[in-house]
Amino acid sequence: MANLRLSLPEGFSSRARLVVGVSGGCDSLALLQILVQNTDPKKMIAAHVNYGLRGKESRADEAFVRKICAQRGVVLRVLRVRGLEKKIKKEKSNLQEEARKIRYSFFSRLVQKEKSWGAAVAHHLEDQAETVMDRFLRGTGAKGLSGLRRTQMLHFSPYKPLKVWRPLLGYTKDELKSYLRSQNIVWREDRSNQKMDYRRNQIRHLVLPFLTRWNSNLIQSLSRMGEVAAEENRFLEEWAKESGVRLQGKWSKKSYVCSQKKFRTADLVLQRRWARQVAERLNPDARGLSFDRVELILRLWNGDEKGPRDVGYGLPAGLVESDLYLKNVGLWKK
Repeated sequence: MANLRLSLPEGFSSRARLVVGVSGGCDSLALLQILVQNTDPKKMIAAHVNYGLRGKESRADEAFVRKICAQRGVVLRVLRVRGLEKKIKKEKSNLQEEARKIRYSFFSRLVQKEKSWGAAVAHHLEDQAETVMDRFLRGTGAKGLSGLRRTQMLHFSPYKPLKVWRPLLGYTKDELKSYLRSQNIVWREDRSNQKMDYRRNQIRHLVLPFLTRWNSNLIQSLSRMGEVAAEENRFLEEWAKESGVRLQGKWSKKSYVCSQKKFRTADLVLQRRWARQVAERLNPDARGLSFDRVELILRLWNGDEKGPRDVGYGLPAGLVESDLYLKNVGLWKK
């Protein structure tokens, strides 16, 4: 497997500037090498985050990535994070989610600073399957089941929306390892990926192998389901956006107001989708709004419960006379 080809996304030129997430592991090194072979390395900006969670190993990862990038003539930018573990313990937050926010905020900052097209990340076929399974187990709807998308806009305040490209979604991890071996490239192993402390690792090492007993092609099946759901969700999102406009609601920077009478004539599918779209427009972080919270918004808007009520992400919902509203007051936490 001497080379893996990439299909460049719409609007992207092989000469465009591109931020590339590089951890030093198998997946990100395969991504870096494939991009070096298929695009202009001088237009690439590698981005490495040293979370400082594994002491000498974290420092060795950074040194390794510096060497790899120097050998390929790729510019490297490094973010060193201080006190993350203490912060997690103090705030009782989720380590992996906090690391994700730090990582993508760093990418967003670099994309703006370097005037790049966007950021490329190394999610592969198993990552897609794990994401779909994780969201299914959490009780997601069609939007969540759509999983990871090849190109996607993500929002991380206070930066502009980040365009993310995932060119490796069609490849398995074994294929990426085989490719690196054919290139005589070694990679770093993060031992924390084997720990059973994290939900994602439990799905990867316990849940999926167990379920594979009944479907040997489970990884591919979950990935295909994600692709089908993504296209269906894209269609429904556009339909909801167009239909929502016909409700003739009024927007301001921090609020949305609409006639309750008009909203109640809409189909339940549109009501749910529109409530979520309104929430995400007022606060991009509300993409994590749960099904139960969306249902709470509907009950408040339909007058089945008295408001105002906090529905999460600093968004109170309720009714004023014959109008429903959702506001971003930025005070409440999810």
